[in-house]
Amino acid sequence: MRRPTRWLPLALLCALGAIGCGDQSQQAAAPSNELPTFDDDRLMTGRALWNGTCRACHLLGVAGAPAVTDFAEWDLRLPKGREALYRSALHGIPAEEEGKYRMPPQGGNPRLSEEQIRLAVDYKLAAIEALRAAGQGRP
Repeated sequence: MRRPTRWLPLALLCALGAIGCGDQSQQAAAPSNELPTFDDDRLMTGRALWNGTCRACHLLGVAGAPAVTDFAEWDLRLPKGREALYRSALHGIPAEEEGKYRMPPQGGNPRLSEEQIRLAVDYKLAAIEALRAAGQGRP
């Protein structure tokens, strides 16, 4: 019998947020069916991966995760560069408490490969740019 991982509580919290427990004012910003699509196959693969793992927390900004439409929060992170964002997604973002994470490694999905994480991050970055250009989200 498999024991639950240490990420189970965070995964459950993110799942609850994805089904409507988040800030209701944020939900109208970019419903998942209105997230951008692209002609680029790599970005569409990233979109599927993002929807499967990252969306649970980053669609609405659950558990302190910046929502994909929270441009002010992304403006703090984007200057760090793509490689730093890949590292954060791959290795997680530690919390102040030892052994805890603000964001778990691989978004809490250890089945994802490094390449898949990179594709999901690439999609998120393209989506942020497209949503900002379309005037969707919170400035």
